[in-house]
Amino acid sequence: MADDIAGLKKLVHERREFEKDSSLSSPDLSALVSARLCHDLISPMGAIGNGLELLQMSQGGGADELALINDSLATALAKLRFYRIAFGPADPSARQSMDEAAQLTDSMFHGRFSVEWRFEEPSVPKPIVRLIFLAILCMEKSLPMGGCLIVNVSSDDVEISVDGTRTVPPTDLWAHVTHGAHIDDLQSNGVQFVLLRNALLAGGRTLATSFSEAGASLRLQARSPIPA
Repeated sequence: MADDIAGLKKLVHERREFEKDSSLSSPDLSALVSARLCHDLISPMGAIGNGLELLQMSQGGGADELALINDSLATALAKLRFYRIAFGPADPSARQSMDEAAQLTDSMFHGRFSVEWRFEEPSVPKPIVRLIFLAILCMEKSLPMGGCLIVNVSSDDVEISVDGTRTVPPTDLWAHVTHGAHIDDLQSNGVQFVLLRNALLAGGRTLATSFSEAGASLRLQARSPIPA
């Protein structure tokens, strides 16, 4: 837990990881990332507090309360680890276990939104997983009714797709990712789109998107960097 919190503090105050953008400064991005982290971690941490309160009031064994605490704590820790990869620095020489990546998304996303992985190699460079995690967050915002994302990872590219699910992509945010379009009013729940574009630029990768009323796909490829 202490390591996760230390990693969280480090990524929130990291400046060199954020590339300069014409519409947003690094301090602005850091503030939005902080707001996003706080927003998503409040609910599971609050549930832990509620569980402890119930335990104090309970006259029995407290099995239900302990289950609530354990589930909430697991979700909070999964979010911390997921965000440390998605929002933190990614060493190009480091590799990420695909089994661990799948375990993180299984713990973080459950219910109406989920992620299924298909991969050939047991590990891939960490910057690739960072791109995938950011893309997953962007897709989550584009699927108001939820859905099951299929993440196909090969040696050459990555494809993320969903079928039979209602999509409502935020066109201005996706236009920023693919073409660097200006964002008039960026909110904390959309900061992942800016970070995804920055990561694409830094990694020299392209992103092709395709959305329909009941499906979507993203393809990450190792090609020339997208236009700045």
